[in-house]
Amino acid sequence: MEGTVVVIAAHAFEARAVAGVGRGVVKEPWGSWMLYRGEMWDIPLAVIRSGPGKVAAAAATQAAIQYLDPAVIVSFGVAGSPDSSTETGTMVIARTVVDVALEELGDLPVEIPSRFESPTAFRDAFLSVPGSTEGLVLCWEGQVVSPSRRPPTDDGIQGGPLAVDWESAAVAQVAQMWNIPWAVLKVISDHGEEDRLRRVAVVARRPLQWAAEVFRRACAAYLGEKPGGAEGQDEKVTRREDQGEDRETSAG
Repeated sequence: MEGTVVVIAAHAFEARAVAGVGRGVVKEPWGSWMLYRGEMWDIPLAVIRSGPGKVAAAAATQAAIQYLDPAVIVSFGVAGSPDSSTETGTMVIARTVVDVALEELGDLPVEIPSRFESPTAFRDAFLSVPGSTEGLVLCWEGQVVSPSRRPPTDDGIQGGPLAVDWESAAVAQVAQMWNIPWAVLKVISDHGEEDRLRRVAVVARRPLQWAAEVFRRACAAYLGEKPGGAEGQDEKVTRREDQGEDRETSAG
């Protein structure tokens, strides 16, 4: 399969983690975003640090489709969970992504998609790697936990661990519009606690590094490549994260 493996990550620490499994990666400004370009095996790799929110993620995804010739697109990073029984570090591969704002609109004179089912073959490639689990991702630009509001769930979107992020529905919708295989990989970092940023910083180290390795292996399986071409990347990722992640977690 020809094309580029494209990753959309909201924050710098997320982009660095997943770029670390590539080789020859160069970081450069790309419009208002930051672009990390290199290779995985002989396949081009492009990681876009889009910034937080659905608008930023949708714009970055559309730009990737227009200029980077994506073979697949992955929304990658950390997410919260309103379910305290879901342990931090849990790696969620989205089966369904729900745009909560659109879901809440209800009766409209036109049909607007609000739920996106990830392509089965690409999703299964992620689930074949140890440590990942299938779940639901709610795209909801609000607090994970609030005294007055919680991300809504109903019988139509139950099952598996629950993750809440700000970008995945936008990536899914744009990729699906152009018939490009997409996946969402999110690592649970917190449950909306007051010390959320400290918890994110912890997850930004080892759990997010392993998530990047899962991404690498899943893409190898799906695209029919041999993952051995990136041997030695784990040590490189570890060195980069040890040097950088303590200084920056949620910075764009």
